[in-house]
Amino acid sequence: MKSRTVMVGLDGFTIDFAERLMDEGRMPNLAKLREESARWLVDDSQFRNANLTYEQISSGLRPDESKRWSAVEFDRESYAAVQAGAANPPFTAPLDAKTVVFDAPYFDIARDTNARGVVGWGAHDPGLGEGLQSRPASLADEVVSRFGDYAAKDYIYGFLWPDADLTLKAGRLLRDGVDQRTRIVRWLFGERITDWDLAISVVAAAHSATEPMWHGIDESHPLNSHPSAAVARQCLEEIYEAIDRHIGAIREIAPDATIVCFTMHGMGANNSDVPAMLLLPEMMYRLETGKTLFEPQPEWKAAADGVPIIPPGVPWDRAILGSMRGGQVMRIRDRIQRDVQKLRRKLTGTSSSRAAEKRDYQFPLKMAATRYAKAWPKMRAFGFPTFHDGRIRINLKGREKHGIVSPAEYEAVVSEYVAMLKTLKDPRTGEAAIGTIYTPVLSDPLSASDNQADIVASFNGTPLALEHPGIGTVGPAPFRRTGAHTGGLGALFISGESIARGDYGECSGYDIVPTVCELAGSKIPLNRANSIVLPYLSQAA
Repeated sequence: MKSRTVMVGLDGFTIDFAERLMDEGRMPNLAKLREESARWLVDDSQFRNANLTYEQISSGLRPDESKRWSAVEFDRESYAAVQAGAANPPFTAPLDAKTVVFDAPYFDIARDTNARGVVGWGAHDPGLGEGLQSRPASLADEVVSRFGDYAAKDYIYGFLWPDADLTLKAGRLLRDGVDQRTRIVRWLFGERITDWDLAISVVAAAHSATEPMWHGIDESHPLNSHPSAAVARQCLEEIYEAIDRHIGAIREIAPDATIVCFTMHGMGANNSDVPAMLLLPEMMYRLETGKTLFEPQPEWKAAADGVPIIPPGVPWDRAILGSMRGGQVMRIRDRIQRDVQKLRRKLTGTSSSRAAEKRDYQFPLKMAATRYAKAWPKMRAFGFPTFHDGRIRINLKGREKHGIVSPAEYEAVVSEYVAMLKTLKDPRTGEAAIGTIYTPVLSDPLSASDNQADIVASFNGTPLALEHPGIGTVGPAPFRRTGAHTGGLGALFISGESIARGDYGECSGYDIVPTVCELAGSKIPLNRANSIVLPYLSQAA
């Protein structure tokens, strides 16, 4: 089956919130698309904890196929950790389809010589380094000269909740950025490049807004009573209305095309930033070395409800460094490194628009967990840097350069730390802090990739401190982001002339790319079944 197809990705988009707005008449275009579509709820829970949703979409590969279990890569020689970007070519590369793309994260356009478009304009976690990349080379400059830089570029990763005024400013710019994106897509897909078979647009604003603003729409969130919450709610509603306008524009641009509009999962309260990035690494440091690096500020410990508050104008990373032994020296070192990087970019021009060319994408990682790296070679196990879930890596002989734990001891050390995790409590609630625990490489630890941990644990609730029966309480620390990828199911809407509308239950998020490929008249070259959705649609039609 082949049709002109538009793939619309709604990054960080929560369908439950959108449905309320649709029911209120505030998202008429999405409501109409929903009515005219074949509809599924989308489940990506099998591999969500890799936290690489759009690499999985852009590459068409699941983590068990790409061997990408995290965006963080560990150097087993130097014990350094970096964030790694796009590692695989786009799923469109082998397709017999003319593709045009705008701002899809992790879409390494250099590896698809048949694709045209612009990437890296305003994506959340673009996975492509700095600056725009395009094919043809002049296209990025055309976009910027006609439409400007992304309006909300300073707030793609905004730390906002302590400041209601800053939240409002960021929210309005993110809303304006969606409308700016819509104007670009109208021009790019409708005027500049019109001979396409497959068009791909990904809208990132819900991702950039929900992470710092979730407390505005979650009445159970510990920060829902903060002065920024009401503003955050208003901003999210306006951003979703702008996304609705984007969907309407897509349908106007290509009224004859089959539309594949999806969100891989919903968003929810952030339960991992503080415990995964800070508390668990500190816990491991104390257990393994007997020393303390992080000690919360007195006012954080004194917070009556156990929820520390940062005053406006103080970045989270600065507040955490201010509570670490040697933190001032770390700040100075960071500043020098940033200045050197800025000078290097200025001299080499790497921050400007670039033609598509193959490159390796690795970025410095200054997460709180990396502050413990100097001690890792002398620890049996340590808190592995992560953006999602808690992770522990064993310092294994034969795998890490300075390995301490022998293969014969490995299973016992893993069991020791699994048992330790099960003892942890959230002192604010008195409940267990840890949920599900996985040991993904237990049967063959020497095979672990550089982006894998030996123990992966989810967190219950929103712990801001961890209580251990032996060493006491680590924390509390204030929220970094209030929202995260912890929500429920996503949604998939497919609308086209030969598509039978109706509700078809649930599908896997990993069915979406194969379905798009079949709609475009091609087969995705994977060693697994292609679309299970489209054949069902064909029978239904």
